[in-house]
Amino acid sequence: MLHKHAVIACVCLCILSGCIAPESLNDERASTPPIHMSFEAPTLDRIEDGGATFNLQERLAEGPVLMLWIGASCSGCHDWTKLIKTAVDEGAFNNSTMSVVSVHRWAQYESLEDVHETFAVDSNETHYTPWTVVTPSTTTPTFEFGTDDDTGYPVYEAYGNPGTPTLQVIDQAGALVWQSKTYWANETLLGEAISFFD
Repeated sequence: MLHKHAVIACVCLCILSGCIAPESLNDERASTPPIHMSFEAPTLDRIEDGGATFNLQERLAEGPVLMLWIGASCSGCHDWTKLIKTAVDEGAFNNSTMSVVSVHRWAQYESLEDVHETFAVDSNETHYTPWTVVTPSTTTPTFEFGTDDDTGYPVYEAYGNPGTPTLQVIDQAGALVWQSKTYWANETLLGEAISFFD
């Protein structure tokens, strides 16, 4: 009788062995990105960029970050860049530890030359970006804040596949705490982002 039950169990295991998808056993990716994240990516490597590589966690050690997601051909991005540059020049960030970082969003469509010509040429008054411009790829990984553990999410997906322009405020623990997707630059919204931690 015991032998009969063993045979039936073996048959059932063989028949049902394909019912569990392999990815469900091996997929270590969380169902959503962690709340506290970081990433590292190349910059345009100008003096303004502070080096050839940007590390969000290192920057956050100095204060929160206002991230502006940009595209070279995005008129709204040019408009937001101009408004933020004017705000920086007029001292809007003087009483804040917040820094500004522009992150190129469309690596699959726009070349680094496009980004450089649009945002790095200082004679380009409305587009020139006097702060760090980060140029991740579509596969740039994100990491859990405080560790080197890969979240399994590339940077665009981890930050919600933002359209351009999108502004995001990242707190010093690596959490996205404020976001605006207004296409055209808006002084009120910029003021809200700058004063978020006041």
